[in-house]
Amino acid sequence: MSKIIVNHEVISSEDKSLLNEIKALKKDDEITYFDNDVKVSLKVLNNKILLTRENDKFKIDLEFEENKNLVTDYVIKDLGLKVKLETKTKKIVIKDESIYVSYDLFMNDSFSDSFTYKLEWRCL
Repeated sequence: MSKIIVNHEVISSEDKSLLNEIKALKKDDEITYFDNDVKVSLKVLNNKILLTRENDKFKIDLEFEENKNLVTDYVIKDLGLKVKLETKTKKIVIKDESIYVSYDLFMNDSFSDSFTYKLEWRCL
């Protein structure tokens, strides 16, 4: 397990979220860090990316594979509610110390927004 520093950026049509110089852990092909009170886990598997965002209130699982639509869940814990999420991945770029994903998100079969997720890291 390695300690790393990550910079992440999530851009949508309505919002832009930046995190700079966040301490994280990298074990094999998985990176884990905190975005405020949300634990973020990112795993790369043979050109497929699994992204989980979780805290006490919710858990969002997203899967990305270029030019594919993949269905996962958004769980609202205190209500016991599951919402179907579908990602339509437009582009994935995986490099030694960075990941770029461009995708459209659908909730319950309705278009939600287009997103760009960028993650860069370096050793501590």
